[in-house]
Amino acid sequence: MRRYYYIRPGIQFAFTMLYTFLTAVEIMVCGIVFYIFEKSTAHLPLDLRIYWLFSTIFLITILLSAFNFWLGTRISHRVAGPVIQIKRALQQAIKGNYTYRIQMRSTDYLHEIGDKINMLMENLDEQNTRQTVPKDNTND
Repeated sequence: MRRYYYIRPGIQFAFTMLYTFLTAVEIMVCGIVFYIFEKSTAHLPLDLRIYWLFSTIFLITILLSAFNFWLGTRISHRVAGPVIQIKRALQQAIKGNYTYRIQMRSTDYLHEIGDKINMLMENLDEQNTRQTVPKDNTND
């Protein structure tokens, strides 16, 4: 059973508000289009009005679906890109290459995790360097 629905409130709340806002805008766009449609086709016979209504609904559905697909791809890219970077960093660490660093764009999400992994890689690199540098024996 979940106790908290917002584990990362900053990111989750922003996504929730974005999708809520977009839904409201899309509903308003549909309402405005149907209002304009009703005013502009009032003089037409009923069968033509129905035809134009369904054509308009179909067109709006296609346009809004394309916009939502584009926006969803754009937003998910801001999450998927960092996840791929994190995966690469972990693969490099497994191979023993601790010099790899995660580079994120300013628009990406998960900066905090990327920064933490970079700090971890830096610490591992320092430890590895200390272990591989031969100790100076000056007691001769």
